[in-house]
Order: sequence, then C-alpha cells, then structure tokens
Amino acid sequence: MGVKRYELNEAQWAKIAMLLPGKTSHPGRNGSDNRLFVNGCL
Repeated sequence: MGVKRYELNEAQWAKIAMLLPGKTSHPGRNGSDNRLFVNGCL
C-alpha cells in the first residue's frame, strides 16, 4: 500500500521525527505512534 496524499512520506517524516516529544527510545509507550498521530492531524 502506498502513501496517501495526506500522509507524510519517508523524507518528510525523517525531517520532523526527532523534533517530536515522546520518541520511541524513551521509556514507556509515549512515542510509539507519533507518525500515526501526525498523519491523523494532517
């Protein structure tokens, strides 16, 4: 399945992923769905 027009592609995601709080490297579940959250907002 391809990227929908309102979702971020890999290059766009790579630019903003580290700017978001709750990264997957942090303990807990707070960063598990940042990409899903951003795509939902778009």
